[in-house]
Amino acid sequence: MALHTGDALRRGIDDVTSESGLLVMGVFLLYNLGNTVASSSLMEVLFDELMAQGAPSGAGGPAGAGSPGFSMADFVGPFSLDLAAPVAVVLLLVFLVFGQLVKFWGIRLFADQSEIRSDNASERAVMAAVLGGGIAIVMFAISMSSTFFQLNGQAILSLVASLGSVLASLVVGLALVYLLQAIALFDGGYVETLKHSVARFMDAPAQIIVLLFILFLLGIIPGIPSTASVISVVLPGSFDLPSQSVLQVASMVLNAPVQAFSLAVITDAYVQVRADQDDDGF
Repeated sequence: MALHTGDALRRGIDDVTSESGLLVMGVFLLYNLGNTVASSSLMEVLFDELMAQGAPSGAGGPAGAGSPGFSMADFVGPFSLDLAAPVAVVLLLVFLVFGQLVKFWGIRLFADQSEIRSDNASERAVMAAVLGGGIAIVMFAISMSSTFFQLNGQAILSLVASLGSVLASLVVGLALVYLLQAIALFDGGYVETLKHSVARFMDAPAQIIVLLFILFLLGIIPGIPSTASVISVVLPGSFDLPSQSVLQVASMVLNAPVQAFSLAVITDAYVQVRADQDDDGF
């Protein structure tokens, strides 16, 4: 079935530069700020737990003898809250679910009214939270399993879990690339929506993989300030870099248009393959 990647990219640019696109970017920016606080808080808690299992403090204080003079607080900057581990986990899970709702809202905003097959937005939003959020939480749990094994001193299982997490993320990310688009623009039950999402991926798998690779390359741009932020901590004074906080904020700001553009492009790709499927009478 046809999926024109060039058309999807062009329409994505049109969508993201429209008034609706600017609104979606603004919401993504606010979401990124909150999500950064949640993820940074959890990172610091987990790092402290890992170091508590290790050697006595070295030059880096609580980071232990293996630390070259810095701690996790140096990496997360001012965005970490002093939270207990369970609270930090719950906060991050809340943002995982909320992120699905932000994308759901953005998809329906980017789509034409004629492309939305269900007028019951609240019911579909619940599905986005339950189905999309549930899958996001499961994938988060899989990704965190390596850290759990590391905390329990099981290095081999940690490595296996890490590799399994990468493989699972790749498979699920591809097979369910249109999941939120199907939830937002399709009209069907939970199982039917899942099947519909996978079926639309199978309509043009090569084209959507190419499109995702292009979006992946674009996503490297907001990662540049984050990388520079790490360099500024690991090699202080080696480069004339802005402060770590400025670099982290720059990464969040750059990430917002990339997220909005990616959402618009994948939404247009879904509309294309669905329209082609409809024309074929399936």
